[in-house]
Amino acid sequence: MQKEALKKWYEKNHLSAEKWHIADTFLDVVEGFLDEHLLHDIDHLSIEKLDEVIRYMVITNQNHIDHFVVLMRYYRMINHHENFIHLTKYTGSYGVIESILAKLTKVAGQSVTKALLETFDIPILGTSPKEIASFTASFITWLEEHLEEDSMRRVLADNHHQIPKEAFMEEKIYYESAPTLEIYLKELHERKIKELEKFYHEGRVWFEQTITPEVIEYVKSNQEIMSAVLKDDALYITKIPYDTKAYLEAQTKQDENYYLCHCPFAREAIKHQDTIISANWCYCSGGFTKFPFDIIFDRDLKIEMLASALRGDGACRFKIDLKDIPYKR
Repeated sequence: MQKEALKKWYEKNHLSAEKWHIADTFLDVVEGFLDEHLLHDIDHLSIEKLDEVIRYMVITNQNHIDHFVVLMRYYRMINHHENFIHLTKYTGSYGVIESILAKLTKVAGQSVTKALLETFDIPILGTSPKEIASFTASFITWLEEHLEEDSMRRVLADNHHQIPKEAFMEEKIYYESAPTLEIYLKELHERKIKELEKFYHEGRVWFEQTITPEVIEYVKSNQEIMSAVLKDDALYITKIPYDTKAYLEAQTKQDENYYLCHCPFAREAIKHQDTIISANWCYCSGGFTKFPFDIIFDRDLKIEMLASALRGDGACRFKIDLKDIPYKR
């Protein structure tokens, strides 16, 4: 374990002494577990062995988000991209269900939320992706059975990852500076391509992705990816795959849809196919997709799912209606 290097990394990135104490203490626990069970050192853990560490964290009540962040920082520091990306499959679900429940209360009332909570145990952080998928299948079915379709979509299509509005204020300024929405969208696509090129040349992971020339060309080929196309007063958006490199290299439709799907609640259902999750669940992804445009237009926009990995469509595509929205023409 390269603990001294990590300490210097914390200092370089101006992380507090308290955060380092959390990291130092937790990594001692992990190292003790690995030594006791004759596993590899943390630097060379396989994904399967990393899952054993996570199960141990759950059993011993060490499954705090701060501890997952420590592991992610460590693997980011040593450039172990595979393990860093694997950890995001767990942390990507953090706080989402709680946010959906809050929106459910707002839309349908406290009694409906109470009835749901009497039916389900909400998965804890560190729950295996396969168990999460099983929960999600039952969860979305319950929502479909107890809510009207419009209400269900409103509950799901929100900023459930709790991204701060400030994260997209720069894009709002770019839009305000552009002569038209169409030109803004074209320039947004060009800026995103340059961002991917920068990560590729620096050999860095972009969010959860390894960037290759093929990935960059794929994004270049379609303005809907990482931007949008305006047509007939609507925005059309195709989500970039979760793992674009693997998506482009996939040999089967099942693998293609698996690597396409971003959702930690649903992806494993595509892989194992022993759990069926309604594609309505993808309205949660729709909320994430439309949020930057909610900020730009200062509206809660309506979104429609056109294609979904959960339906085996080979694409995740959405339409945002702008008919009643004043935008720059």
